[in-house]
Amino acid sequence: MTRYVVSRLLSAGLSLIGVSIIIFVLMQILPGDVARTILVGTSGEGSATPERLAALRSELGLNQPLHIQYLSWMVGLFRLDVGRSLTTGFPVFQEIQNRLPLTLELSILTVIFGTLLSIPMGVVSAIRQNTWVDHLMRIISVAGVAMPIFWTGTLIVLVLAVGFHWLPPLGYVPPWRDPWANFQQLIWPALALGYYHTAVVARMTRSQMLEVLRQDYVRTAWAKGLRERVVISRHALRNALLPVVTLISIQFSFSVGGTVIMETLFFLPGIGKALIDAINFKDFPMVQTIIVLFAAMVLIINLLTDLLYGALDPRITFK
Repeated sequence: MTRYVVSRLLSAGLSLIGVSIIIFVLMQILPGDVARTILVGTSGEGSATPERLAALRSELGLNQPLHIQYLSWMVGLFRLDVGRSLTTGFPVFQEIQNRLPLTLELSILTVIFGTLLSIPMGVVSAIRQNTWVDHLMRIISVAGVAMPIFWTGTLIVLVLAVGFHWLPPLGYVPPWRDPWANFQQLIWPALALGYYHTAVVARMTRSQMLEVLRQDYVRTAWAKGLRERVVISRHALRNALLPVVTLISIQFSFSVGGTVIMETLFFLPGIGKALIDAINFKDFPMVQTIIVLFAAMVLIINLLTDLLYGALDPRITFK
């Protein structure tokens, strides 16, 4: 297993280098001049004389060749010091450190809510196939897949604001400081993201359960007179979980990207909101670092998912 993990980490490193090159090139070809934006400001009240522009470009290293700029950024990335954010003026990694807990918590809550709801929904739908319960579960799943997450989030905000006169609380309170305030801040965006997660995973769980329930070893378990709970949990569900686990890991990666939308809709100061602000301002140190961080999180999730296969199915070995 050690050899397998090392090889996967090496391939992940190559993937991150590829991602870093792509995002660096994309940031360079985006229209606009970051030096002029900094000097003029968002309100347009500042002045950008040629002398000041040249001095600021030299200070930011924008007058250097592109390969030098890329190598300088990569060296800073390995040293965890890529400079200061052009939006806030604080060190980039300090900004990420302050915002990362919110984004991780939102992503984890999304997967927890989605998984706890979707797997029971899929199992019940499969064992009660073609009944009113199955039809209800399928309607809920199809609706969740059909509605984009930004639409679901917008509907939640509108219903809460118009019907209950509730607005999302500003800022972020860690759960260890005030659990109730933290719950109020994250429950609705987590449910909005989790609904899509629930819909997709429930459909996959139902499909896999229906396939497994037709297998001979399940019929044998029924013939032995085992109780339904034992047949479903020990014989059917465990063998149906491998494709479901794969889908959950994909949805976890999706939820990391989905936090960008939810943090913007609910005014949450996470990494997703910082990414949107940085793109609008062409804050290339912040954008490039956040994208590489997102890519690293996705690769780690995929590796952990592959290792989980071995725990679920002893027949799977790693070489």
